[in-house]
Amino acid sequence: MSKKRMLVVGGSSLLGYKLLENASDFELFSTYDKNLIFSKNAELIKMNIVDQVDCQKILEIKPDIIVNVAAMTNVDYCEQFRNEAHNVNVMGTKNLAKIAQNLGCKFIHISTDAVFSGEKNHFVEEDKPNPINVYGKTKLESEKIASKVTNYLILRPSVLFGWIPSKYLQVRDNSVKKMNFALWVLKKLNEKQKLSIVDDQFSTPTLADNLSENIVKMTKKDMQGIFHASGLSCINRLDFSKKIAKKFGYSDNLITPCSSIELKQIAKRSLKSCLNCDKIVRNGMNLLEIDQAIEIMYTQIKKEEPELIDVTS
Repeated sequence: MSKKRMLVVGGSSLLGYKLLENASDFELFSTYDKNLIFSKNAELIKMNIVDQVDCQKILEIKPDIIVNVAAMTNVDYCEQFRNEAHNVNVMGTKNLAKIAQNLGCKFIHISTDAVFSGEKNHFVEEDKPNPINVYGKTKLESEKIASKVTNYLILRPSVLFGWIPSKYLQVRDNSVKKMNFALWVLKKLNEKQKLSIVDDQFSTPTLADNLSENIVKMTKKDMQGIFHASGLSCINRLDFSKKIAKKFGYSDNLITPCSSIELKQIAKRSLKSCLNCDKIVRNGMNLLEIDQAIEIMYTQIKKEEPELIDVTS
């Protein structure tokens, strides 16, 4: 029996990278635009999702599944360049969703906890979205588009993190965060730099490896609808940072607390955007507590980039 074809749109992202590592049961194709992909597992296609004509390349591949990981994810950049954010996050999704519908294939769309206002903890899927920044608003619009595809799956993670080879970090453009939060904290600690980390922003950090494994499982089960797919631990950024420091052998003396107001971020941030993931767990998916997730990241880094671990303490 031939393998189903999966197209990962945005393979140079952290989640894209993990999917291309984990989805070997599928015949893999992946798109990239400004940032390169280093993968032997997939056939690579240069494509700009904002360009309707460029997106026609997908018709030649005839995928069974399209996974849309491509997005403008730098929250402050989105706030400053609203049209660009709308083009990528909304119009790009529209182009992909239209093709998915025409091909009759499954459309998996990666959204975010930022669709919520962040005024309560443990949002469930049925809670009414009410985004407070441009990034969240564009992602909510893209969800509405994705949900019109006959066979759709929308997943909402929260603060995606994990290890990715350093060559992926050297080719980023400003619309994408240079580094995910956990890896950024680790690199700063490794350089003995002081960090001011907010103690009033709570989320449920999501290990990208875990999310990619669940995407594969959910695809095989042909699950449909909207699911929260984050980690299980509701934690603030400060405590998350301290857990990383402790696991990797660093003193947390370099980490000092600050408030969101002191940080003066351009875009307004949700202070409480922890996700309730009972629905996805009931459907047989395995999610992780924060300590389990950091342990997996540690094991990977110990093997792939051990210089990031402090062995002196």
